[in-house]
Amino acid sequence: MPRKKQTEEVVDTNILVEETAAPVPTFTPEVIIASERFKQYADLIAAVIEDREYSIEEVEALLQDTLNKPIVEIFND
Repeated sequence: MPRKKQTEEVVDTNILVEETAAPVPTFTPEVIIASERFKQYADLIAAVIEDREYSIEEVEALLQDTLNKPIVEIFND
């Protein structure tokens, strides 16, 4: 009797699991500017922040983005 070729059946076992992480706390611009953590950048943050709530990670990213932008000086334009 001839041998039958056995095939392997591949089953995808990757199942997406929903993460039940706690919500990230957000703060108003007034609280962020008045905070001890960002007091040295208060003027800079006040100039670039919008009127909405931000998480600490968003404020740090906004601050880094603003500080990394080059300064362009135009003389006698």
